[in-house]
Amino acid sequence: MNNVFAALWYREWTIYRRQFLTMGLLPMLTGLIFFFMFFLPYKTLLPAEEMTEIIPALVLDSLLLTLLITIYETTARFYWEAQRSNGMASLYEMGRFHRQPSFFISQSMISLVKGFMHLVIVWAVLIFLTEMSFSQINFQATIVFIILGALQIVAISKIIGLLVKYVDSLSKILYVGLLPMMMVSGLFLIKGAPLDKYVEIAFYLPPYNWMTGLDTAFINGMIDYGFLLICLIETVFLLWLSATLFHLDGDS
Repeated sequence: MNNVFAALWYREWTIYRRQFLTMGLLPMLTGLIFFFMFFLPYKTLLPAEEMTEIIPALVLDSLLLTLLITIYETTARFYWEAQRSNGMASLYEMGRFHRQPSFFISQSMISLVKGFMHLVIVWAVLIFLTEMSFSQINFQATIVFIILGALQIVAISKIIGLLVKYVDSLSKILYVGLLPMMMVSGLFLIKGAPLDKYVEIAFYLPPYNWMTGLDTAFINGMIDYGFLLICLIETVFLLWLSATLFHLDGDS
């Protein structure tokens, strides 16, 4: 895997430097813009007591949005290009690594590094601007849920990247299909959640249990072991599905 990881990392780093505005700055700005799009009106309309409850939810949404966009663009676009472009020929010449888990593991690691780097930057900016309290956050549980969610995004992004025929469809799926998942998290769950009446159905959906468990840890400072168990099982299943059933050199 070392040769594959080194080659892929060099490729990603080169593209990242050349296209920093779209691959680096845009994901971070999107999370920050999302935060202020809700924060400024709420700050004007709501009393200070309610804002202390709203701010952690807004911060969480911004972090998830940043993580989702970074990982999705890094992973989905890579697999789309690898399957339909000759631009990856230089990597293939190292050996048929694309038929082995090493390719999937290497690209997953790269997307996670970029995703968490952007997340940390956005979080640092929001900490400075909001001065939010960390007294209620269960950091251990929050980190576990974010990692599991990030791995789910990696797996889903690979599957989408291999199935989509046209590159324009990648962005459409991101903004029309995946971004609404972020809107289901802390911002709308903080006051009792409109999804409560659907909880028996939604409990086993990856976006729902991952984000609800993350909400509980980040906003309420508690860990829900039921959500953690289901989230772990679904993460393992999605990783297995993407790593086993889909190959870089096939259309199915």
